Amino acid sequence: MNDLRVAVFSSSWLRAPQSEIAVAHRSIAGALSRLATVDVYVPGEGGRLADGAFEVTPVGATVLPGARRYEAGLVEAGDGGGSIALAHAVLGETPSTPLYSIGRSPEGEATRMGIGGVLGVGLGDDGQAEDQGRFQVHPVGLYARIHPGASTRRHYGLGSVRDYLLVLGDRTGVPVSPWPSERARWLLARFPREYAVTVEGGVARAWRSRSCVAQFEVHTRMDLWILMARANGVVDLLPGDVYARECVESLRYGVPVVVPDGSAAAGVARAGGGLRFSTTSELLTCVEAIADPPTRAALATAGRKAADRWYGDPAGLVSRLGSALGLHERTQGHGR
Repeated sequence: MNDLRVAVFSSSWLRAPQSEIAVAHRSIAGALSRLATVDVYVPGEGGRLADGAFEVTPVGATVLPGARRYEAGLVEAGDGGGSIALAHAVLGETPSTPLYSIGRSPEGEATRMGIGGVLGVGLGDDGQAEDQGRFQVHPVGLYARIHPGASTRRHYGLGSVRDYLLVLGDRTGVPVSPWPSERARWLLARFPREYAVTVEGGVARAWRSRSCVAQFEVHTRMDLWILMARANGVVDLLPGDVYARECVESLRYGVPVVVPDGSAAAGVARAGGGLRFSTTSELLTCVEAIADPPTRAALATAGRKAADRWYGDPAGLVSRLGSALGLHERTQGHGR
């Protein structure tokens, strides 16, 4: 193994491990471990913690900077500058280590901390003319794991429900009303003869003729994958804000998506895997379009191809990260 090192500074690694940004950090850290030793730093006090393949170091106010030399450092955007502060504590006031933000441009402290670019993890982060502010986008993608067996299984809770549209809700918090949100209600009213399965707050409800015909809990990711893989389409009313994880997973199962324009999922649609809407009227039109079998098949084929390239190819992710961070040349220089 060479002596290259990369530092990952993450506010959410332990605090919110199921969040999209934490999942993105873990995916990138795993890929980078094929090229370099990866050190993970999180907020906190105490000694190092074992976390899967990594040792995680909590960083408090007493850490002395400059203990190690890193080829690159990765930080979060949108965490109020928390990961930037971690980098500051470990690397010093004016680090020579180039820093890269994951997913989107950071704010505030970015200039002082020398952010060199953004690692684009969303489908459609093409890194061309639309740089995020003054930062160049390096499209790298992620590895989005899915279970291939989900497409061959049927969820017990569906009963006789078939040929359904899966609708992921747009409300957060507990408790969740047993009645769908406004846009979901419009879908039920517009397509009363079709089945729709709504998922919100860990509860799935199957609807037809605006009546709930089945209700069951979604306990695991596998439960959700099974519902995705067997759906005719997925409407995500509130996609994740980093790379729209559920939309990406749906595409990897060959299921087209309908997503809000301007969201992180919009790139999924632009890549050919679905349709975008801005208004409720446009949402209904999009759902009507994917109900057409040839249209649905064309979207499914294009979406799966794009998603498998950017989210289903671990070796490709390693290669893209190595190029973005300049590690390939340094790996050759150090030898193995």
